Amino acid sequence: MATYASDEEQLEALKSWWQENGTSLLVGIALVLGMFFGAQQWQNSTEANSGAASDLYQQIADMALAKMSVAITEDDLLSVQTAYSQLKADHDSSIYTRYAALILARFQTELNHLDAAATELQWILDNPKLGLLKSADEELFLITRLRLAKINLAQGRPQAAIDLLKAEDAGSFTAVYAELEGDALLSLGDREGAKAAYERALAAITNGNPVLLNLKLQDLGVSPVEQL
Repeated sequence: MATYASDEEQLEALKSWWQENGTSLLVGIALVLGMFFGAQQWQNSTEANSGAASDLYQQIADMALAKMSVAITEDDLLSVQTAYSQLKADHDSSIYTRYAALILARFQTELNHLDAAATELQWILDNPKLGLLKSADEELFLITRLRLAKINLAQGRPQAAIDLLKAEDAGSFTAVYAELEGDALLSLGDREGAKAAYERALAAITNGNPVLLNLKLQDLGVSPVEQL
């Protein structure tokens, strides 16, 4: 269950994972932040034109929402890229630009532009500051590390994925971090390490369905009784 027969299957798994866990979460987080904390946190940043940044981000978010259940095309990517390029050029220290980069990376991943997606995600990690003495919430960076690690694994670089996943305390993302670490370890041939990571993931699940984790553990010889 945890390995893939070909690069094509790995890429399809990556795109499916992003579709299930990507755009809706990113857009949802950003819109909630905008609604409840915009007046207090976002407008206190050093951005001279937060309204312009907000407008550009909203264009990108609207395009992402429109593609929640519809295949993304190269034209769609170009539209997002155009708005994002302006946003990044004019408002590179805005929180809106970080969330827009996550959306752009999702579009790039869907179209198999993995190097480009990785570049945008790495930019987020390399630029945590939003202005003088201000930084984005750590959850943004946890999400970014998770998605970049997933791309690294799809590109055949499991150790790079593991290094990203171990960079920080995963907090509420512990289960998904540990599961992806298990996938990377299994890709390296470390079955015992993968088993331990999957078991950590299973223990950290507070909601949701652990069926896939149970199946991965069964593939490694762990019986259902041992998982309880």
